[in-house]
Amino acid sequence: MDYDNLRFELNEGVALVTLNRPERLNALNPGLVHELLHVVETTERDDDVKVLVFTGEGRAFSAGADVLAGYEERESAKELDERAGYRRMLEGPIGRWGVLYSALGRYPKPIIAAVNGISAGAGFSLALAADIRIASTEAKFISVFIRRGLVPDTGATWHLPQLIGRGRAMEMMLSGDEVDAETADKWGLANRVVEPDRLLPETMDLARRLAGGPTVALELTKRLVNDITRDGLDRQLQNEAWAATRAGEAEDAGEGIKSFAERRDPNWTGR
Repeated sequence: MDYDNLRFELNEGVALVTLNRPERLNALNPGLVHELLHVVETTERDDDVKVLVFTGEGRAFSAGADVLAGYEERESAKELDERAGYRRMLEGPIGRWGVLYSALGRYPKPIIAAVNGISAGAGFSLALAADIRIASTEAKFISVFIRRGLVPDTGATWHLPQLIGRGRAMEMMLSGDEVDAETADKWGLANRVVEPDRLLPETMDLARRLAGGPTVALELTKRLVNDITRDGLDRQLQNEAWAATRAGEAEDAGEGIKSFAERRDPNWTGR
């Protein structure tokens, strides 16, 4: 299948998915969310795919939700849901974002994120949803939600504390501060850090090694680990959706988006 917002390549059992909106720092718009979900659901059933790899085109992995997308693009999201047959994106408590990240949480095969640059917001959550994160020295990890007057969602509040501990996770989520690759490596957020020109070669080398391994044992190993937490992830996606809706109704959320669009510091009112 041809995609508009990503590139898909399959070689030696490794599906390489490159987010391809570099002019928007690979920010996730409704079209890209749909295409990612299509990739996840089709490769899950494809026996030729043994490992899934995510990376980004250009200088970003993904800057998160495209909050500056035009009104018409946002309004087209429901039409996309209908056309793609994703009725569940229109219903239930977790919305289209939760549907994608829940599907990532259930994905049975190894997922590797090759984090080439900025990984923020929902893009950060995409990296967190991977089983293994290999980061470029130029990678930046940002739980940017609080900067917009919003709460972390897309599974971030579930995955991040498990990876780096509650204290460091709270610091990232409450401050919105950037974490560089060296710190990510020290905290265990990244499995390893490599020079930019080595990022894809080392990632694909590991992915091919896993793809050539005992597939049944690999998937069962992942299932054993995921079964400890999977139900909790789905519950947390619902909790995040509730909190995100509540925060989005506050004046501060509107100010957060407006100040970002106007490239100025926000004027928080606490309302």
